[in-house]
Amino acid sequence: MIRQSELIQQFTYLEQHVLLTWIEEGVVEPHRDEAGYLFDRIDQARVALACDLHYRMGLEHASLPVILSLIDQLHDARNRLKALTRAVCEQPDAIQHDITRRLSGTDEADTSGTKP
Repeated sequence: MIRQSELIQQFTYLEQHVLLTWIEEGVVEPHRDEAGYLFDRIDQARVALACDLHYRMGLEHASLPVILSLIDQLHDARNRLKALTRAVCEQPDAIQHDITRRLSGTDEADTSGTKP
C-alpha cells in the first residue's frame, strides 16, 4: 500500500483536490488510518483509469462515477461468465453439448414453441 503523497507523485498531472473529490464521490475507496489514506494496487489501478478517462480522454468529473460503475458491472459480468464457463466445463459431455445447443438456438428438444 502507498500513501496519498506517493500516489500523487506517480501521476504528475493528478492534483490533490481532484483525488480528494474522487474519494468523496466514491470513484476510489482507499483505506484510511490515523495518518491518512492508503491505496492498494486496485485503488492505484482505479486512479490510473480515472486519470486516463479524465485527463487524457477529456471525460468530465461528473461522468466518472457513472462510467466507472459501468466498467465495474462489465467486470462483474465477465467474472460471472468465467465462473459459469468453469461450471459448464465440469459437467459431463452430454450436458455440455445440451447447453451449447441451447445457447446456439438450435434446441430441437424444445417442443413447446417457446425458448427460455
